[in-house]
Amino acid sequence: MDTKRYARAATLPPMLKSTNGAPPLDADTALAGKPVDASDTRASAARPRAAGAQATSADADIPDAWPDEPTISASPPAPVPHGIVATIVAVADVTIVITAAYLASLITGGGGVLRDETILVTTMLGLGLLVWLGAYTHRTMFSASRQVHAVVSGAVAAAGIVAFVETVFGLSHLVSARWAVTWAGFSLAGLVASRVTVSTLLKSDRQGRYALRTVIVGGGPHGARLVQFLRLRNDRSLRLLGFVDDRVTRIGVEMGAIPYFGPIDEVFAMVRAGLVDKVIIALPWSAEERMLQLLRQLAEYPVHVRLAPDLITYHFPGRVLSDVGGVPLLHLLDRPISGWGYLVKRAEDIAIASAALLLLGLPMLAIAAAVRLNSPGPILFRQPRIGFNNRPFEVLKFRTMYAHMSERKITQQAQRDDPRITRIGAILRRLSLDELPQLVNVLRGDMSVVGPRPHAPQTRAAGRPFEEVVARYAARHRVKPGMTGLAQVRGWRGETDTEEKIIRRVESDLEYIENWSVWLDIAILVRTLLMVLKMKNAY
Repeated sequence: MDTKRYARAATLPPMLKSTNGAPPLDADTALAGKPVDASDTRASAARPRAAGAQATSADADIPDAWPDEPTISASPPAPVPHGIVATIVAVADVTIVITAAYLASLITGGGGVLRDETILVTTMLGLGLLVWLGAYTHRTMFSASRQVHAVVSGAVAAAGIVAFVETVFGLSHLVSARWAVTWAGFSLAGLVASRVTVSTLLKSDRQGRYALRTVIVGGGPHGARLVQFLRLRNDRSLRLLGFVDDRVTRIGVEMGAIPYFGPIDEVFAMVRAGLVDKVIIALPWSAEERMLQLLRQLAEYPVHVRLAPDLITYHFPGRVLSDVGGVPLLHLLDRPISGWGYLVKRAEDIAIASAALLLLGLPMLAIAAAVRLNSPGPILFRQPRIGFNNRPFEVLKFRTMYAHMSERKITQQAQRDDPRITRIGAILRRLSLDELPQLVNVLRGDMSVVGPRPHAPQTRAAGRPFEEVVARYAARHRVKPGMTGLAQVRGWRGETDTEEKIIRRVESDLEYIENWSVWLDIAILVRTLLMVLKMKNAY
């Protein structure tokens, strides 16, 4: 290889030269540089072209031999081999677990006859599970949350498997339960603290000694979007050196923050020179043949190769891939609360609604008598509401208005000191007791105990239908409506006399749908009970 021709490629970070002749950019802050004018052809004239490459109009003035340039600091050192880092962390994990075991023995006074055998089997099994869970991969090492999730999952699984086997074979009496619990507590605390420290140290390394040196192939819209995304994520697991592209005139403005090394052929020379660890292809997916040819060439080099997503994929960050018939598919949207979640949610609804009806049966009979005695008319008020999948259903409530003023179709929402509300009705609304008959709706399957509150058709906010005020209003109907919800415990209930109120309600509803869990339902129920007596917007 002509080392003089690629001298420019060999003089990369920590001081990188920008594509528009601006002052050099430090390697760790290169992504924060100013954009370059994509039409500035001086960028192409300042970069190397591979030996034998065909000259284009954009680089016709590139000389065969590079003129002397200002001295730039040495090429970026190769990162510390990840195998070494992973081995050190694995040894630390084993050391922490074994130390925790003998520390627990000192505290509890022993561990039983099978203590040492239990330590050995659990430690080796746990280490294998951590490897299987990806706890030692390069990407995981830079994320504290991923590391903690992996080590906790692996440790709990290993301890559970060993405990199960000892129980099945009648060996559990040979191991001290007190010692085992103490050991587990010390091990988890030590592993979590260790992994958080590892992540912090790796991400705080400003010299990039553990990050993979990365070059992007493609400077068009796809490359620009990738650079923009990486800038926002600030992923320290890679060190973005620059990019290559055959056509400099199409370079996006975002690419001006990182160096341009010349045509695509340059990346092969840089890999041969040992300057690149990872190549990310950021070309249009429609250029299928071109990308396949590039992949065939890169397959001959010792380098990691990754394919950047097409432009629309950036609108769905964090989505996972699944294999369907051998074809990788990107998960864009999932039906909320489905599968096991649906069964758990339904069981939760039936259990809570049944228990509530048993406990509140007599008080509900007393409320029914009070409603009938207070004013003539039916005890229950039935009104059409929009439920799951935009399907209408009849919601049940204790009647709180005079019968001749009650409306099945809402044209006017209840207001403070509303003359249509009876004396008993005001008390029921104040304490949200008028909603209790909806427990029957829950048992029927029309509603859930917790979920977005059901709205009547044509309900308006500041004179405009909800659907016109909030673009994603219909998305709240992807789950069953609830007797109480996240919006209600945040205080967004009552009359929607302003557009902001319905906007905030829908935001909370969608947040609940995206983050549903049994624990979230329990938290909302507890907050609902605490807030019932101090509701300000219930009238």
